[in-house]
Amino acid sequence: MITQQVIDTLYKKYSKAPKSLDCLDMPLLFDAAGANHDISIDMDDDMNAELIINSIDPSSPFHRLPMNHIHAIVPFETWVAIVMHSSLIFLNRKDSSVSVHLKPLGDGLLDRLRRKLAN
Repeated sequence: MITQQVIDTLYKKYSKAPKSLDCLDMPLLFDAAGANHDISIDMDDDMNAELIINSIDPSSPFHRLPMNHIHAIVPFETWVAIVMHSSLIFLNRKDSSVSVHLKPLGDGLLDRLRRKLAN
């Protein structure tokens, strides 16, 4: 089961993109969820490569993902997580179900400063 603690750990552990796209476990993604989600890669060149998830509506911002925005691909028993800076996309291994988690906005520097000055 994927809990909030697991989600927080994913954001923390994979806070930065890998140095190279070769570090991403793309075979895992295709083996675990490729058929159910009709996943493909549009590769003009390494800098403009995009992961396309056809089980997600084309009007969604999560349908086409720039490969350089993907931090990690993490397997779970029923899901495969695509980790990015501010969002997680969970692709079900057994069907075409998709779940998206958006990272809540944290307080910015100005918000923290205002709060400190107000006290």
